[in-house]
Amino acid sequence: MLRRSARAGALLLQSSSANARVWTNGAQWRSFAAASSAASRVLFFGTDDVSVATLKALYANSQQDDGRIIDTIDVICPSDRKVGRGKRTDPVPVKRFALDHGLNVFHTPPQLKTLKNWPLPTQAAYDVGVVVSFGYFLHPHLLANLAHGAINMHPSLLPKYRGPAPIHHALLNGDATTGVSVIEIDPRAFDVGRILLQKEFAIPPEIQCNELSQRLASFGAECVLETLQHLAEYKKNAVVQDDSKACKAPKISFQDGILAFQHETADQIFHKWQALSDSVGISVQFKDKVVKLIEIRRPTSEDLVFVHQEESRLAGETGSFSLVTSPEGTCIFDKTRQALWLKCAANSWLLVTKLQQADRKVGSAIDFANGYRLKHLQREQFHKGTQS
Repeated sequence: MLRRSARAGALLLQSSSANARVWTNGAQWRSFAAASSAASRVLFFGTDDVSVATLKALYANSQQDDGRIIDTIDVICPSDRKVGRGKRTDPVPVKRFALDHGLNVFHTPPQLKTLKNWPLPTQAAYDVGVVVSFGYFLHPHLLANLAHGAINMHPSLLPKYRGPAPIHHALLNGDATTGVSVIEIDPRAFDVGRILLQKEFAIPPEIQCNELSQRLASFGAECVLETLQHLAEYKKNAVVQDDSKACKAPKISFQDGILAFQHETADQIFHKWQALSDSVGISVQFKDKVVKLIEIRRPTSEDLVFVHQEESRLAGETGSFSLVTSPEGTCIFDKTRQALWLKCAANSWLLVTKLQQADRKVGSAIDFANGYRLKHLQREQFHKGTQS
């Protein structure tokens, strides 16, 4: 783990020309003057809400009277995207924030898969580029106007979890700690640049992906500001990543959310729910229908005593705690707990409290039981799901 101690004062970077003409929203031109030679002109690359947290912090700093390290900010983001059934076009979150705060915005062309042959749409000179959750690889020609290169905020402790889904994979693996790395943009590949700043972040045990993303976004924004404030020093002491310790964090797919009870313990399924419930979800099959498990919880010790006794009762072994009675995937409706017990690998259990059947609204375990007329402690079987 790398840590840098804060110091008083801000790093002073030489800003570029006093006046520049830039292309705003791909259509019109305007001129502006650099506010101060003691603050940096930033070219920001971003897309989503994680990006917005850093852009918001940079903008807030640029509005300060004292201790300002940001002079001006121009923004590059993907073009508007089609959303909803009506396929209306909406600006990405970064563009929305930029327009609301009077920042210059440049679009990448719609449906562009690579920026290899895309010319930078501004000839203005910048001190530094800041890249957060942008999605495109920045080829060398896009860095030519950046006097001090570009930095990237990545929400993991690199070289661990290189790739587009580091937060998902930290949760999938049940990590107790993740973190933020601020690195130099390397023209060779994603997420391989020298580490300028790295800080750990403890993962709360019950947190889900969206909330962890929000917390890391705010934490990462602070790290970006700290890095910009001490950029020369941090570049001088930058650490090359150890590729032998690298691991990938590939994009999540619907297939990742299909449960396999015979091989996944209750803890593993719970971690999968933490990672995927806000996106692709986790799913099983029940009576030939795909069912998503919307809300689950770990049983308490008291809960486990009950289900073990129920297993023993079924086996005719009253008083013993036989855990091998039911096959993996067994579900037991527990009216008292308003939940469905779910048997997982290694004789482990979870409680399911909300579910969603295909083409239906989210319902409680009670709603699910009523729909199938399940009685208290009635046993059924979930199966490994399929994804159409």
